[in-house]
Amino acid sequence: MRRYNSLGDLPLGGPRRVVAIGTFDGVHIGHQAVIGRAIELAAERGLGSMALTFEPQPIAVLRPELRPAVLTHIGFKTQLIERLGVDELLVVPFTRAFSRIRAERFAEMLVAPPVGADAVVVGENFRFGHQGSGTVEMLAQFGRSRALVVESPRMVTSPDDKPVSSTRIRRLVATGQVAAVIPLLGRMHSVEGVVVPGDGRGRTIGLPTANLEIPADSALPSRGVYAGRAVLAGGRSAAAVNIGVAPTFTASDIRSTLRLEAFLLDHDGSDIYGQTMRIDFIERLRDEKRFASADELMAQVRQDIDRTRELAARPPGDPTA
Repeated sequence: MRRYNSLGDLPLGGPRRVVAIGTFDGVHIGHQAVIGRAIELAAERGLGSMALTFEPQPIAVLRPELRPAVLTHIGFKTQLIERLGVDELLVVPFTRAFSRIRAERFAEMLVAPPVGADAVVVGENFRFGHQGSGTVEMLAQFGRSRALVVESPRMVTSPDDKPVSSTRIRRLVATGQVAAVIPLLGRMHSVEGVVVPGDGRGRTIGLPTANLEIPADSALPSRGVYAGRAVLAGGRSAAAVNIGVAPTFTASDIRSTLRLEAFLLDHDGSDIYGQTMRIDFIERLRDEKRFASADELMAQVRQDIDRTRELAARPPGDPTA
């Protein structure tokens, strides 16, 4: 897959394409259906396929106070989209100036060089142009006048007949329901960051942990203990993950930010400081709590580790495994 980081990066005079358009935060199964249909349509028409997305999310620019947590930052989003088999990815920088483009002008941009769309595929609730004035119906009407095929697959729903959306997934993650989002994402929810030094307390009790520094806008599960997998450049390991403030060792449960600490069950002890690590969340195990002693904490942690090993040994059935 070839990635372009702006419209200006696209070569002029390129081939016609079938373009899937969306923010695609999470690249959940609904997004996969939109991109997958674009790939199918491109094959039917003998053309290449492209996913067009925006960075950052439009709402983060238009209404910063309502900026949602990010399910997939652009690096991981790129990997997930590439795995779907699309030929190209166009990442359009979303700015206030871009937001003021009229809907009609945006539609013209799609059919004109350098995008050169022969067909577009969008979600049912797709809006575009200044103040979101453009609708799927408007785009379809424009398409009929410009020989542009416009398709909008029906919204994907979960078995309980609820629409699959990034907003719904964020809410589940925020309340720690990480197992519930696996069928909606088609994989485990993940966060990624850099391994940084911690206070070293885990090492003193025989449980050295990797402290992960993640982007502040990441969709972090709620405070608690989770079974997961840690993914590093050199491999992966089952991981018992604590998100919280380590109340057993602190005088107060109040801190400005939560910490993410992962005990890697099968790590060989090598230095991983400064490395990028991804945590894939399998299941929430329990609340974080204050224990009366370090020994009581250790007894519980051993149970957490046993349960993590059991869960991590199951076939995950997702592309991040």
